[in-house]
Amino acid sequence: MPKPTKEAMMDFLSAGIKMMQTDRTRELLKDPKAVPHAGRKLIELQRAEWSTLGFDADIGCKALDEIDCRAEGNKELLDMRMKFMHTAMRTYLQALKDRRPAVLESKRPLPRASILEFFDACNTRMDLPETQEELLKYIAVEGKVPNDVIIGMQTDLLEDLGFEKEHGCAMLSRIPQDFPKDAEVGQKMQMWKTKASQTCMAALKAHQAGGGELLKMPMMPQLDKEFAEEMETFGSQAREEISKMSEEQKRSFMDEKTLKKMQVFQKLPPDGRMGYVKRLANDEKLEFVKTQMIAADLMKRQYQEQQSAQAPTACTMDEGPSKAPAQEQMM
Repeated sequence: MPKPTKEAMMDFLSAGIKMMQTDRTRELLKDPKAVPHAGRKLIELQRAEWSTLGFDADIGCKALDEIDCRAEGNKELLDMRMKFMHTAMRTYLQALKDRRPAVLESKRPLPRASILEFFDACNTRMDLPETQEELLKYIAVEGKVPNDVIIGMQTDLLEDLGFEKEHGCAMLSRIPQDFPKDAEVGQKMQMWKTKASQTCMAALKAHQAGGGELLKMPMMPQLDKEFAEEMETFGSQAREEISKMSEEQKRSFMDEKTLKKMQVFQKLPPDGRMGYVKRLANDEKLEFVKTQMIAADLMKRQYQEQQSAQAPTACTMDEGPSKAPAQEQMM
């Protein structure tokens, strides 16, 4: 069969966007009995548009993937492809919300299928432009890394899938024990964590690029003036010591013991964080500040490396509601 022309691809994308935005599609995806998996059904509906236009669905989707992003004449088509992708993401997430049960599960384990869909849904949420806007707004107003915002998005999705958030988080923390040899679950879980880190770092980078102040110590609580001045003294010393460390030394510094301390600190309420830092001895305060700075630096470097290594993003829906990799820890 022939490869679709640019005009045919525009027609497909336009028709698909209209189809996904109709009440009819929303009502169809809303019923879990008629449609067990909203994402797969959405892909089926999208691909059906190709036959209407007289093209094979596989050939049409491949053509969309192969649009030359550097060609000037393709800008309108690329913009429409991006609009199609975002519409698909929003339609899928709205379907999950519409399917949310009145009573949430708080006892039984998360089925494997629900875990995988949770990871996919989280990745989809992270790739939406409004997610980045929400994170940027939080950084600008609160002056903090938006970890809590990302976690809130994730727990909302757990409940959209029918699992009470505290119970769901507890079940997710058991994945290494419950699925020790499941390569797909393990891989998707790691991608999920990585995706959240990438999204967080992208927001911090955009905040800084827009003239916002760089957050030097992302996990520090709000400090009173006198104590802030004291901590800045440690900050100056920490920066000097870090400047003399190699990349390998920085990574070695962030050992398992240090990471566990960071996790404990992150789970404390704001007042608890302040008390925790104030109770530290001077050498411990220096180590604490170095930990924050090295963690921020490593995250930034990891993000830059991942961005430079990424291939162009495919915008069709052949592999699920979002083809992006995946999200942030909640345990």
